[in-house]
Amino acid sequence: GGGGGGGGEEGGDDGGGGSDNTTEELMNVILANEGDYVFILSLSGKMVKASSSKAELRKSYLLLSAKVHPDKNPGSQVSKKAFQAVLESFERLANPEKFDEEDEEDDGKPAKKRQKTERFTRGNAGCFQTKIKCPRCRDRWNTNDLGLEDASYNFLMQGIKQFICGGCFAKFGCMTALHYCPHCTKSFEYDPDDYHRKITCGNKKCDKEFGFMMFKVSERRETEIRKEVKEENEVLAKKRAQMKRRAERADKRVGTVSNEDRVQEQLFLLKLLDNCPRCGWELERGLKVEDAKDHLDNCNNEKEIASHKRKMAGLKVADEKKEKQAELQEDVQAFKTWEHNGRQVGQLWMLSETTIRKECKKFNLSTDGNKIELITRLGRVIRDRERKMLTMGPEHEKMVTHDVTPIHKVDDEDLPTNLETMEREELACVAASYGIDFDHGKDVKSDLVKKLERARNTGRGLLMITDDRDGDEEGGEDSDDDPDFKAGDDSD
Repeated sequence: GGGGGGGGEEGGDDGGGGSDNTTEELMNVILANEGDYVFILSLSGKMVKASSSKAELRKSYLLLSAKVHPDKNPGSQVSKKAFQAVLESFERLANPEKFDEEDEEDDGKPAKKRQKTERFTRGNAGCFQTKIKCPRCRDRWNTNDLGLEDASYNFLMQGIKQFICGGCFAKFGCMTALHYCPHCTKSFEYDPDDYHRKITCGNKKCDKEFGFMMFKVSERRETEIRKEVKEENEVLAKKRAQMKRRAERADKRVGTVSNEDRVQEQLFLLKLLDNCPRCGWELERGLKVEDAKDHLDNCNNEKEIASHKRKMAGLKVADEKKEKQAELQEDVQAFKTWEHNGRQVGQLWMLSETTIRKECKKFNLSTDGNKIELITRLGRVIRDRERKMLTMGPEHEKMVTHDVTPIHKVDDEDLPTNLETMEREELACVAASYGIDFDHGKDVKSDLVKKLERARNTGRGLLMITDDRDGDEEGGEDSDDDPDFKAGDDSD
Protein backbone atom coordinates (compact mmCIF):
# COMPACT_ATOMS: atom_id res chain seq x y z
CA GLY A 1 0.00 0.00 0.00
CA GLY A 2 3.09 2.30 0.07
CA GLY A 3 2.49 3.52 -3.49
CA GLY A 4 -1.19 4.40 -3.02
CA GLY A 5 -0.45 8.13 -3.00
CA GLY A 6 1.03 7.98 -6.50
CA GLY A 7 -1.45 5.80 -8.39
CA GLY A 8 -3.31 8.71 -10.05
CA GLU A 9 -4.73 8.32 -13.51
CA GLU A 10 -1.97 5.95 -14.54
CA GLY A 11 -3.01 3.36 -12.00
CA GLY A 12 -4.93 1.40 -14.61
CA ASP A 13 -2.07 1.08 -17.08
CA ASP A 14 -1.36 -2.44 -18.18
CA GLY A 15 1.96 -4.01 -19.04
CA GLY A 16 5.22 -4.74 -17.31
CA GLY A 17 6.00 -1.07 -16.68
CA GLY A 18 2.94 -0.40 -14.50
CA SER A 19 4.82 -0.80 -11.22
CA ASP A 20 7.66 1.48 -12.42
CA ASN A 21 5.15 4.12 -13.53
CA THR A 22 3.44 4.01 -10.14
CA THR A 23 6.75 4.44 -8.32
CA GLU A 24 7.72 7.31 -10.62
CA GLU A 25 4.40 9.00 -9.96
CA LEU A 26 4.85 8.47 -6.21
CA MET A 27 8.24 10.21 -6.38
CA ASN A 28 6.70 13.11 -8.29
CA VAL A 29 3.98 13.46 -5.64
CA ILE A 30 6.65 13.49 -2.91
CA LEU A 31 8.59 16.26 -4.67
CA ALA A 32 5.42 18.24 -5.36
CA ASN A 33 4.68 18.23 -1.61
CA GLU A 34 8.24 18.81 -0.39
CA GLY A 35 8.11 20.44 3.04
CA ASP A 36 4.79 18.82 4.01
CA TYR A 37 6.52 16.26 6.19
CA VAL A 38 3.44 14.55 7.64
CA PHE A 39 1.82 14.17 4.22
CA ILE A 40 4.97 12.71 2.67
CA LEU A 41 5.46 10.03 5.34
CA SER A 42 1.74 9.19 5.21
CA LEU A 43 2.20 8.30 1.54
CA SER A 44 3.65 5.05 2.86
CA GLY A 45 0.07 3.96 3.50
CA LYS A 46 0.63 4.22 7.23
CA MET A 47 -0.92 7.44 8.52
CA VAL A 48 1.31 9.44 10.84
CA LYS A 49 1.05 12.71 12.75
CA ALA A 50 3.60 15.23 13.92
CA SER A 51 3.15 13.67 17.36
CA SER A 52 3.72 10.06 16.25
CA SER A 53 6.48 8.25 18.14
CA LYS A 54 9.85 7.84 16.47
CA ALA A 55 9.19 4.12 16.09
CA GLU A 56 5.98 4.81 14.14
CA LEU A 57 7.69 7.46 12.00
CA ARG A 58 10.55 5.08 11.26
CA LYS A 59 8.12 2.39 10.03
CA SER A 60 6.59 4.82 7.55
CA TYR A 61 10.01 6.03 6.49
CA LEU A 62 11.24 2.49 5.83
CA LEU A 63 8.14 1.62 3.81
CA LEU A 64 8.62 4.66 1.59
CA SER A 65 12.40 4.41 1.26
CA ALA A 66 12.02 0.79 0.11
CA LYS A 67 10.19 2.20 -2.93
CA VAL A 68 12.00 5.44 -3.74
CA HIS A 69 15.59 4.68 -2.70
CA PRO A 70 18.07 5.33 -5.57
CA ASP A 71 19.35 1.75 -5.29
CA LYS A 72 15.83 0.53 -6.02
CA ASN A 73 15.45 2.86 -9.01
CA PRO A 74 18.67 2.80 -11.04
CA GLY A 75 18.72 5.42 -13.73
CA SER A 76 15.93 7.50 -12.20
CA GLN A 77 16.74 11.20 -12.06
CA VAL A 78 14.12 12.05 -9.44
CA SER A 79 14.78 9.11 -7.11
CA LYS A 80 17.61 10.78 -5.20
CA LYS A 81 15.64 13.98 -4.64
CA ALA A 82 12.53 12.05 -3.60
CA PHE A 83 14.55 9.93 -1.18
CA GLN A 84 16.13 13.07 0.31
CA ALA A 85 12.65 14.55 0.78
CA VAL A 86 11.49 11.38 2.56
CA LEU A 87 14.58 11.33 4.77
CA GLU A 88 14.21 15.01 5.63
CA SER A 89 10.55 14.42 6.54
CA PHE A 90 11.55 11.67 8.94
CA GLU A 91 14.33 13.73 10.52
CA ARG A 92 12.21 16.88 10.84
CA LEU A 93 9.40 15.02 12.61
CA ALA A 94 11.53 12.63 14.69
CA ASN A 95 14.09 15.21 15.85
CA PRO A 96 12.42 18.64 15.62
CA GLU A 97 14.60 20.17 18.33
CA LYS A 98 17.71 19.69 16.18
CA PHE A 99 16.21 21.89 13.49
CA ASP A 100 14.61 24.46 15.78
CA GLU A 101 18.02 25.87 16.65
CA GLU A 102 19.01 26.13 12.98
CA ASP A 103 15.75 27.86 12.03
CA GLU A 104 16.04 30.56 14.70
CA GLU A 105 17.28 34.00 13.67
CA ASP A 106 20.66 35.12 14.94
CA ASP A 107 20.06 36.67 18.36
CA GLY A 108 23.56 38.06 18.75
CA LYS A 109 24.45 35.67 21.56
CA PRO A 110 27.88 33.99 21.49
CA ALA A 111 28.07 30.65 19.75
CA LYS A 112 28.10 27.49 21.77
CA LYS A 113 31.61 26.11 22.07
CA ARG A 114 31.48 23.40 24.72
CA GLN A 115 28.09 21.74 24.47
CA LYS A 116 28.76 19.50 27.44
CA THR A 117 28.43 22.48 29.79
CA GLU A 118 24.94 23.37 28.56
CA ARG A 119 21.95 22.63 30.73
CA PHE A 120 18.68 21.90 28.99
CA THR A 121 15.42 22.70 30.78
CA ARG A 122 11.79 22.61 29.71
CA GLY A 123 8.30 22.62 31.13
CA ASN A 124 6.28 19.53 32.07
CA ALA A 125 2.85 20.53 30.78
CA GLY A 126 1.14 17.42 29.42
CA CYS A 127 3.98 15.22 30.66
CA PHE A 128 3.81 12.03 32.74
CA GLN A 129 6.17 9.82 34.64
CA THR A 130 5.21 6.92 32.41
CA LYS A 131 4.91 3.35 33.66
CA ILE A 132 8.04 1.28 33.08
CA LYS A 133 8.43 -2.45 33.73
CA CYS A 134 11.37 -4.81 33.94
CA PRO A 135 11.71 -6.83 30.70
CA ARG A 136 12.43 -10.03 32.65
CA CYS A 137 10.05 -10.24 35.63
CA ARG A 138 7.55 -7.53 34.52
CA ASP A 139 7.79 -5.78 37.92
CA ARG A 140 7.11 -2.06 37.76
CA TRP A 141 10.21 0.13 37.99
CA ASN A 142 9.53 2.87 40.51
CA THR A 143 12.14 5.34 41.73
CA ASN A 144 10.43 5.81 45.11
CA ASP A 145 10.20 2.08 45.86
CA LEU A 146 13.85 1.60 44.96
CA GLY A 147 15.07 4.59 46.95
CA LEU A 148 16.27 6.40 43.81
CA GLU A 149 16.17 10.13 43.18
CA ASP A 150 13.32 11.36 40.97
CA ALA A 151 15.81 12.45 38.30
CA SER A 152 16.72 8.79 37.76
CA TYR A 153 13.68 8.75 35.49
CA ASN A 154 15.38 11.46 33.36
CA PHE A 155 18.61 9.49 33.10
CA LEU A 156 16.84 6.25 32.18
CA MET A 157 14.56 7.80 29.56
CA GLN A 158 17.41 9.80 27.97
CA GLY A 159 19.24 6.52 27.45
CA ILE A 160 22.36 7.51 29.37
CA LYS A 161 21.97 5.14 32.32
CA GLN A 162 20.77 1.63 33.14
CA PHE A 163 19.22 0.55 36.44
CA ILE A 164 18.69 -2.64 38.44
CA CYS A 165 15.25 -4.23 38.86
CA GLY A 166 14.22 -4.48 42.52
CA GLY A 167 12.53 -7.84 41.90
CA CYS A 168 14.85 -10.01 39.80
CA PHE A 169 17.99 -7.79 39.84
CA ALA A 170 18.12 -7.68 36.04
CA LYS A 171 19.90 -4.66 34.60
CA PHE A 172 18.01 -2.76 31.89
CA GLY A 173 17.78 0.58 30.14
CA CYS A 174 15.16 2.45 28.15
CA MET A 175 15.68 0.35 25.00
CA THR A 176 15.07 -2.98 26.74
CA ALA A 177 12.47 -1.84 29.30
CA LEU A 178 8.72 -2.20 28.72
CA HIS A 179 6.91 1.14 28.32
CA TYR A 180 3.18 1.84 28.76
CA CYS A 181 0.96 4.66 27.53
CA PRO A 182 -0.41 6.82 30.39
CA HIS A 183 -3.81 7.04 28.63
CA CYS A 184 -4.68 3.58 27.25
CA THR A 185 -2.14 1.73 29.48
CA LYS A 186 -1.03 -0.40 26.53
CA SER A 187 2.62 -0.92 25.65
CA PHE A 188 4.39 1.13 23.00
CA GLU A 189 7.82 1.31 21.41
CA TYR A 190 10.04 3.97 22.98
CA ASP A 191 13.10 5.70 21.59
CA PRO A 192 15.23 8.09 23.71
CA ASP A 193 14.87 10.70 20.96
CA ASP A 194 11.18 10.91 21.98
CA TYR A 195 12.04 12.12 25.49
CA HIS A 196 11.67 15.84 24.70
CA ARG A 197 8.68 15.38 22.39
CA LYS A 198 4.91 15.03 22.77
CA ILE A 199 3.91 11.76 21.11
CA THR A 200 1.02 9.34 20.68
CA CYS A 201 1.47 5.67 21.52
CA GLY A 202 0.32 4.41 18.11
CA ASN A 203 -2.23 1.97 19.56
CA LYS A 204 -5.69 1.78 18.01
CA LYS A 205 -8.37 4.03 19.51
CA CYS A 206 -5.74 6.03 21.41
CA ASP A 207 -4.75 9.33 19.87
CA LYS A 208 -4.04 11.35 23.00
CA GLU A 209 -0.67 13.03 23.15
CA PHE A 210 1.66 12.81 26.11
CA GLY A 211 5.17 13.86 27.03
CA PHE A 212 7.71 12.54 29.49
CA MET A 213 8.36 14.15 32.86
CA MET A 214 11.65 15.96 33.31
CA PHE A 215 12.53 16.27 36.99
CA LYS A 216 14.74 19.05 38.28
CA VAL A 217 18.35 18.14 38.86
CA SER A 218 21.17 20.33 40.12
CA GLU A 219 24.16 21.20 37.99
CA ARG A 220 26.40 19.46 40.52
CA ARG A 221 24.36 16.26 40.22
CA GLU A 222 24.47 16.46 36.41
CA THR A 223 28.25 16.70 36.59
CA GLU A 224 28.37 13.66 38.88
CA ILE A 225 26.14 11.66 36.52
CA ARG A 226 28.22 12.71 33.53
CA LYS A 227 31.34 11.41 35.26
CA GLU A 228 29.57 8.25 36.43
CA VAL A 229 28.22 7.27 33.03
CA LYS A 230 31.56 8.05 31.38
CA GLU A 231 33.23 5.56 33.70
CA GLU A 232 30.51 3.01 32.93
CA ASN A 233 31.05 3.50 29.22
CA GLU A 234 34.78 3.09 29.61
CA VAL A 235 34.07 -0.30 31.18
CA LEU A 236 31.70 -1.15 28.31
CA ALA A 237 34.32 -0.13 25.75
CA LYS A 238 36.90 -2.37 27.44
CA LYS A 239 34.41 -5.23 27.56
CA ARG A 240 33.71 -4.88 23.85
CA ALA A 241 37.44 -4.90 23.09
CA GLN A 242 37.92 -8.03 25.21
CA MET A 243 35.01 -9.80 23.52
CA LYS A 244 36.42 -8.93 20.11
CA ARG A 245 39.82 -10.36 21.05
CA ARG A 246 38.22 -13.56 22.37
CA ALA A 247 36.19 -13.92 19.18
CA GLU A 248 39.32 -13.47 17.07
CA ARG A 249 41.15 -16.13 19.10
CA ALA A 250 38.18 -18.49 18.76
CA ASP A 251 38.19 -18.03 14.97
CA LYS A 252 41.83 -19.12 14.89
CA ARG A 253 41.18 -22.33 16.78
CA VAL A 254 40.93 -25.50 14.74
CA GLY A 255 37.67 -27.25 15.44
CA THR A 256 34.51 -28.62 13.87
CA VAL A 257 30.96 -29.24 14.95
CA SER A 258 31.79 -32.92 15.36
CA ASN A 259 34.58 -32.03 17.82
CA GLU A 260 32.12 -29.90 19.81
CA ASP A 261 29.66 -32.80 19.84
CA ARG A 262 32.37 -35.13 21.10
CA VAL A 263 33.22 -32.72 23.91
CA GLN A 264 29.55 -32.48 24.94
CA GLU A 265 29.18 -36.26 24.92
CA GLN A 266 32.33 -36.67 27.00
CA LEU A 267 31.04 -34.18 29.57
CA PHE A 268 27.77 -36.14 29.70
CA LEU A 269 29.68 -39.36 30.31
CA LEU A 270 31.56 -37.65 33.15
CA LYS A 271 28.21 -36.55 34.61
CA LEU A 272 29.18 -32.91 34.12
CA LEU A 273 26.15 -32.45 31.87
CA ASP A 274 22.66 -33.38 33.12
CA ASN A 275 21.14 -33.91 29.69
CA CYS A 276 22.13 -36.09 26.76
CA PRO A 277 23.57 -33.81 24.07
CA ARG A 278 21.87 -35.91 21.39
CA CYS A 279 18.26 -36.33 22.52
CA GLY A 280 18.01 -34.28 25.73
CA TRP A 281 17.35 -37.29 28.01
CA GLU A 282 17.91 -36.26 31.64
CA LEU A 283 20.44 -38.12 33.74
CA GLU A 284 18.58 -38.30 37.02
CA ARG A 285 20.23 -38.03 40.39
CA GLY A 286 21.57 -41.40 41.60
CA LEU A 287 22.39 -42.75 38.17
CA LYS A 288 26.01 -43.67 37.52
CA VAL A 289 28.54 -43.10 34.77
CA GLU A 290 27.69 -46.54 33.38
CA ASP A 291 24.06 -45.47 32.97
CA ALA A 292 25.13 -42.46 30.97
CA LYS A 293 27.34 -44.65 28.79
CA ASP A 294 24.56 -47.18 28.22
CA HIS A 295 22.16 -44.45 27.19
CA LEU A 296 24.64 -42.83 24.81
CA ASP A 297 25.49 -46.20 23.20
CA ASN A 298 21.81 -46.76 22.45
CA CYS A 299 20.80 -43.18 21.69
CA ASN A 300 19.71 -43.52 18.06
CA ASN A 301 16.05 -42.47 18.02
CA GLU A 302 16.10 -40.10 15.02
CA LYS A 303 12.78 -38.50 15.92
CA GLU A 304 13.86 -37.61 19.47
CA ILE A 305 17.27 -36.44 18.26
CA ALA A 306 15.70 -34.19 15.61
CA SER A 307 13.21 -32.80 18.16
CA HIS A 308 16.03 -31.99 20.60
CA LYS A 309 18.03 -30.26 17.88
CA ARG A 310 15.06 -28.06 17.01
CA LYS A 311 14.59 -27.20 20.68
CA MET A 312 18.25 -26.31 21.14
CA ALA A 313 18.23 -24.26 17.94
CA GLY A 314 15.22 -22.32 19.26
CA LEU A 315 16.97 -21.66 22.56
CA LYS A 316 20.07 -20.51 20.70
CA VAL A 317 18.02 -18.05 18.63
CA ALA A 318 16.36 -16.71 21.80
CA ASP A 319 19.75 -16.28 23.49
CA GLU A 320 21.15 -14.49 20.44
CA LYS A 321 18.12 -12.17 20.43
CA LYS A 322 18.71 -11.29 24.09
CA GLU A 323 22.39 -10.68 23.40
CA LYS A 324 21.52 -8.36 20.51
CA GLN A 325 19.05 -6.44 22.68
CA ALA A 326 21.66 -6.06 25.41
CA GLU A 327 24.24 -4.97 22.82
CA LEU A 328 21.79 -2.45 21.36
CA GLN A 329 21.11 -1.05 24.85
CA GLU A 330 24.84 -0.66 25.46
CA ASP A 331 25.33 1.02 22.08
CA VAL A 332 22.46 3.43 22.71
CA GLN A 333 23.73 4.23 26.20
CA ALA A 334 27.22 4.97 24.89
CA PHE A 335 25.86 7.11 22.05
CA LYS A 336 23.45 9.08 24.25
CA THR A 337 26.20 9.68 26.79
CA TRP A 338 28.40 10.94 23.96
CA GLU A 339 25.60 13.29 22.88
CA HIS A 340 25.02 14.36 26.50
CA ASN A 341 28.71 15.25 26.78
CA GLY A 342 28.55 17.47 23.71
CA ARG A 343 29.49 15.04 20.90
CA GLN A 344 33.17 15.29 21.69
CA VAL A 345 35.20 13.97 18.77
CA GLY A 346 37.91 13.02 21.25
CA GLN A 347 35.50 10.50 22.81
CA LEU A 348 34.63 8.66 19.59
CA TRP A 349 36.69 5.76 20.91
CA MET A 350 33.97 5.04 23.51
CA LEU A 351 31.40 4.29 20.81
CA SER A 352 30.96 0.82 19.33
CA GLU A 353 32.26 0.04 15.87
CA THR A 354 28.66 -0.36 14.67
CA THR A 355 27.74 3.12 15.91
CA ILE A 356 30.83 4.68 14.32
CA ARG A 357 29.94 3.10 10.98
CA LYS A 358 26.48 4.69 11.25
CA GLU A 359 28.09 8.06 11.97
CA CYS A 360 30.33 7.62 8.90
CA LYS A 361 27.25 6.98 6.77
CA LYS A 362 25.70 10.23 8.01
CA PHE A 363 28.68 12.07 6.51
CA ASN A 364 28.66 9.98 3.31
CA LEU A 365 32.01 8.43 4.26
CA SER A 366 33.27 4.96 3.46
CA THR A 367 32.52 2.36 6.14
CA ASP A 368 35.40 0.11 5.13
CA GLY A 369 38.21 -0.68 7.54
CA ASN A 370 38.62 -1.35 11.24
CA LYS A 371 37.53 0.84 14.14
CA ILE A 372 40.78 2.82 14.21
CA GLU A 373 40.53 3.65 10.49
CA LEU A 374 36.86 4.60 10.85
CA ILE A 375 37.56 6.97 13.76
CA THR A 376 40.47 8.57 11.89
CA ARG A 377 38.34 9.14 8.80
CA LEU A 378 35.32 10.44 10.70
CA GLY A 379 37.30 12.63 13.08
CA ARG A 380 39.17 14.42 10.30
CA VAL A 381 36.00 15.27 8.38
CA ILE A 382 34.15 16.50 11.49
CA ARG A 383 37.06 18.68 12.62
CA ASP A 384 37.39 20.18 9.15
CA ARG A 385 33.63 20.81 8.92
CA GLU A 386 33.37 22.41 12.37
CA ARG A 387 36.34 24.71 11.69
CA LYS A 388 34.67 25.93 8.52
CA MET A 389 31.45 26.65 10.42
CA LEU A 390 33.31 28.65 13.08
CA THR A 391 35.13 30.76 10.46
CA MET A 392 32.05 31.63 8.37
CA GLY A 393 30.38 33.98 10.82
CA PRO A 394 27.76 33.89 13.61
CA GLU A 395 24.99 32.55 11.38
CA HIS A 396 27.09 29.46 10.67
CA GLU A 397 28.46 29.08 14.19
CA LYS A 398 24.98 27.96 15.25
CA MET A 399 25.39 24.98 12.92
CA VAL A 400 28.30 23.61 14.96
CA THR A 401 27.21 20.15 16.07
CA HIS A 402 30.37 18.60 17.53
CA ASP A 403 32.97 19.53 20.12
CA VAL A 404 36.41 19.42 18.47
CA THR A 405 38.44 20.67 21.45
CA PRO A 406 42.00 19.24 21.11
CA ILE A 407 43.46 16.94 23.73
CA HIS A 408 45.61 19.62 25.41
CA LYS A 409 42.51 21.78 26.09
CA VAL A 410 39.91 19.25 27.24
CA ASP A 411 39.07 18.72 30.91
CA ASP A 412 40.70 15.87 32.79
CA GLU A 413 37.28 14.25 33.24
CA ASP A 414 36.94 13.93 29.45
CA LEU A 415 40.04 11.75 29.11
CA PRO A 416 40.32 8.01 29.83
CA THR A 417 40.65 7.33 33.55
CA ASN A 418 43.92 5.38 33.29
CA LEU A 419 45.87 4.97 30.05
CA GLU A 420 48.11 2.29 31.53
CA THR A 421 45.22 -0.12 32.06
CA MET A 422 44.04 0.13 28.45
CA GLU A 423 44.92 -2.33 25.71
CA ARG A 424 46.93 -1.27 22.68
CA GLU A 425 43.91 -1.19 20.35
CA GLU A 426 41.95 0.99 22.79
CA LEU A 427 44.88 3.42 23.06
CA ALA A 428 45.11 3.56 19.28
CA CYS A 429 41.39 4.44 19.13
CA VAL A 430 41.91 7.24 21.68
CA ALA A 431 44.85 8.58 19.66
CA ALA A 432 42.79 8.43 16.46
CA SER A 433 39.90 10.25 18.16
CA TYR A 434 42.13 13.19 19.08
CA GLY A 435 43.90 13.21 15.70
CA ILE A 436 47.29 12.30 17.13
CA ASP A 437 49.85 11.11 14.61
CA PHE A 438 50.95 7.51 15.28
CA ASP A 439 52.03 4.42 13.40
CA HIS A 440 49.34 1.78 13.78
CA GLY A 441 51.63 -0.93 12.44
CA LYS A 442 54.70 -0.21 14.55
CA ASP A 443 53.74 1.69 17.71
CA VAL A 444 53.40 -0.58 20.73
CA LYS A 445 51.38 0.19 23.85
CA SER A 446 54.14 2.17 25.57
CA ASP A 447 54.67 4.28 22.42
CA LEU A 448 50.98 5.19 22.31
CA VAL A 449 50.88 6.11 26.00
CA LYS A 450 53.91 8.39 25.54
CA LYS A 451 52.41 10.09 22.48
CA LEU A 452 49.09 10.64 24.24
CA GLU A 453 50.78 12.07 27.34
CA ARG A 454 53.05 14.29 25.24
CA ALA A 455 50.10 15.59 23.24
CA ARG A 456 48.19 16.26 26.44
CA ASN A 457 51.05 18.20 28.02
CA THR A 458 52.68 19.96 25.04
CA GLY A 459 49.96 20.19 22.41
CA ARG A 460 49.96 23.98 22.28
CA GLY A 461 51.87 24.19 18.99
CA LEU A 462 54.44 21.42 19.22
CA LEU A 463 52.10 18.94 17.54
CA MET A 464 49.48 19.84 14.97
CA ILE A 465 47.25 17.29 16.58
CA THR A 466 43.77 18.21 15.49
CA ASP A 467 44.13 21.19 13.21
CA ASP A 468 45.12 22.11 9.65
CA ARG A 469 47.06 18.97 8.74
CA ASP A 470 44.05 16.70 9.24
CA GLY A 471 41.66 19.03 7.48
CA ASP A 472 43.93 19.46 4.46
CA GLU A 473 44.44 15.75 4.05
CA GLU A 474 40.73 15.08 4.18
CA GLY A 475 39.59 18.08 2.19
CA GLY A 476 38.76 15.93 -0.82
CA GLU A 477 36.13 14.05 1.13
CA ASP A 478 34.00 17.12 1.78
CA SER A 479 30.67 16.74 0.00
CA ASP A 480 28.46 19.28 -1.73
CA ASP A 481 25.34 17.61 -0.35
CA ASP A 482 23.10 19.32 2.17
CA PRO A 483 24.87 18.98 5.56
CA ASP A 484 21.56 18.95 7.41
CA PHE A 485 20.39 16.08 5.27
CA LYS A 486 23.56 14.09 5.73
CA ALA A 487 23.62 14.62 9.46
CA GLY A 488 20.26 12.91 9.77
CA ASP A 489 20.83 9.88 7.53
CA ASP A 490 20.16 6.73 9.52
CA SER A 491 18.53 4.90 6.66
CA ASP A 492 20.69 1.86 7.08
